[in-house]
Amino acid sequence: MHLKSWQTWVATLVLTALSVLFTLPFIWMLSTSLKVPETIQSAYMDLVPRAPVIDVDGREMRVRPMMEKNGEQEVQVYDEKGELGETLRVTPGQIRQRLWLHTANYSEGIRAFPFVAYLMNTLMICVLCVVGTVLSCSLVAYGLTWVTWRGREPLFWVMLSTMMLPAQVTMIPLFLTFKHLGWINTILPLVVPSFLGNAFFIFLLRQFYRSIPRDLVEAARIDGCSELRIWAQLMVPLSRPALAVVALFTFIGAWNDFLGPLIYLMDERKYTLSIGLAMYQNQYSAEWGQMMAMSLLMTVPIILLFFFTQKTFIQGVKLSGIKG
Repeated sequence: MHLKSWQTWVATLVLTALSVLFTLPFIWMLSTSLKVPETIQSAYMDLVPRAPVIDVDGREMRVRPMMEKNGEQEVQVYDEKGELGETLRVTPGQIRQRLWLHTANYSEGIRAFPFVAYLMNTLMICVLCVVGTVLSCSLVAYGLTWVTWRGREPLFWVMLSTMMLPAQVTMIPLFLTFKHLGWINTILPLVVPSFLGNAFFIFLLRQFYRSIPRDLVEAARIDGCSELRIWAQLMVPLSRPALAVVALFTFIGAWNDFLGPLIYLMDERKYTLSIGLAMYQNQYSAEWGQMMAMSLLMTVPIILLFFFTQKTFIQGVKLSGIKG
């Protein structure tokens, strides 16, 4: 019993250390998004947001240090609106570092580029991709599992073999196809393929469908249900955990997709958040605080989505047979 308890403690410590290691980039991004511009470059490894302040008439005021001359430091004082005001000369000892949460990085970052418009574009693409992937993959998986037809198994293995094709191989043929269809500079190349199935998700759902007792399907057929009705009223409700995994993976993939929108979207009004953030980095590369704030706003929805669907997600992973 003592040995088992000791092993539990060791495992807990190791997992805690690994979790801290993996969350450190996120913590650094959060810290940088709350830092004032003056301290980002000088103290980029300091995880506590600080700012130089001095006492002015009994009040702490944030300042921007300038040149030092004759043992005195020239500083510019920020007013209550965060704008630079008068210039003062103080001794270096009067300047001290204090905890300061510079939340203006978020408002300034949102105003710097059309964040809300890009968010709506991204959400529209994500929702359509989720709907298309869930419908097409579940329907194809049902046909490959419970409907008997000639050539089913060979076609299934051919479909699985497509997973070995790198995306770079099909990139140019796909682009030329969509160009001839007149779909360039629209969201159709980003959405329509999701309605045509995904080999990995079809395989995942097929593994789940094979765990459902055959008696349920046969009983539905005896009752006169068509194959489409069996899929819609029997398989879909029973496969909610597996469908939740498919939906979550698809949403994350569409949300983080950078290459697709970069290739097919030309109009800035149709950009997604990933493209907008890259454009923001090119135009405002010095504003690291604002860029980290926008990166955090793009990351938080995925984290919240995972936490709210964690139970269903883990259950779907276990039941679909992709656990390690």
